[in-house]
Amino acid sequence: MSSKLEAILPKFKNLQLKQLASLCGEKTTGKKSDLVERLVSLTQAKRPSAKDSRLVLSIDLGIRNLGFSLIKPNAPLKPLSAKSLTVEDLRRPPQVKLHRWQRRELLEPSPDGIEDSDRYSPASLAIATDRLVRHDLLPLKPTHVLIERQRWRSAGAAAVQEWTLRVNTLEAMLHASFRTLKELGHWDGEMVSMAPNRVTRFWPPPPTLLTEEAPKKRKSQTAKAVGEGTTRKGAKAQQNSKKHKIGVLASWLTEKQGSDIILPASRDMEDAVKWFRSKLSRTRKKSSDVVDLIRDAGPQKIDDLTDCLLQGVTWLKWEENKATLLRE
Repeated sequence: MSSKLEAILPKFKNLQLKQLASLCGEKTTGKKSDLVERLVSLTQAKRPSAKDSRLVLSIDLGIRNLGFSLIKPNAPLKPLSAKSLTVEDLRRPPQVKLHRWQRRELLEPSPDGIEDSDRYSPASLAIATDRLVRHDLLPLKPTHVLIERQRWRSAGAAAVQEWTLRVNTLEAMLHASFRTLKELGHWDGEMVSMAPNRVTRFWPPPPTLLTEEAPKKRKSQTAKAVGEGTTRKGAKAQQNSKKHKIGVLASWLTEKQGSDIILPASRDMEDAVKWFRSKLSRTRKKSSDVVDLIRDAGPQKIDDLTDCLLQGVTWLKWEENKATLLRE
C-alpha cells in the first residue's frame, strides 16, 4: 500500500497534496516531499475492524467550562466508492450515536467568592485532573480520547496570559494521566491531539452564515480604515470561528436533519439535544420543558458543548476519508 502511494503521490501537484492532507486532518504546510511523506505515513495507522467498536471521547478543554462528548459510529467504517465520489461526500458528516454530552467545572467554586491563585497551582490542578480522569472519563471506557490542542497566545496578542498557561498545564496533565494509565495497563486506548483551526476549516459554513458574509466584509474594510489593532482583529476572528462551529452543529441538529447525523443513544441524550436547540432559539423554552442535564450551562457557553461534539464527528470523518482516499 505505502509503496504504491510513494510512487503515485509525487505525481500530484502541490495544491492537490494539500487538499488531500486537509481532507485527512493533517498539516498542509511544508515542501512537496513533506506532504507526500505525511500522507504515506497515514497508511501505517491501524484501521478499525469490520465490527467497529470505536467509542470516541472528545474533550474541549477548560477549567471553568470543560465540555466532553462520547460518540460511537452508527455503522462500521466503510470506504466510499471511488467511482461515484464527490467533494460533498468527503465533507458529509458521518452518522453517530451520542452517548454522553455535558459541560462541567473542573474546580469547586470558592466558598467566599474570592479568587485564590493557589486554586490553580500545579498541585491543585493535578488533584482535579486525576479526579476527572479516574471518576468521570475512564469509566466511560473510550477507545480514543481526543483533546483539543491549546494555544500559547489568545486572539493574536503578544502577551501570554496567565489563564492560558493554566489551561495549557491542564492539557499536559490530561495527556500524562492517560499515558500513565496506558503504560500501567489500566487503559488500552489511543490519544489524539486535535488542532481546533483544522476542525473549523474542514466544514463549509452553513447557509445562514454565508448570507451574512457581504455586510461583514464591508464592516471589516471600515474597521481597517480606522486602524483596528491586531488583538482586536484576532478576537473578532475567534468570535467568528465560534459562530461558524455553532452554525455547523446547529444545521446538523435541526428537526429535519438531526436524526440523520446525531442519534441520541438514550432519553437523557434526547433531552440534551432539546436543551441545546432551546439555547439556539430566540424564544427560549422554560427550564421545566426539558431536563437540564448540563448544569449551570448558560447560553453563552454552548460553544464548549459545540466544540467537543464537532471535534469528535470531525475526527471520525477524517478517519473515513483516510480509508477512502489513501486505500489505493
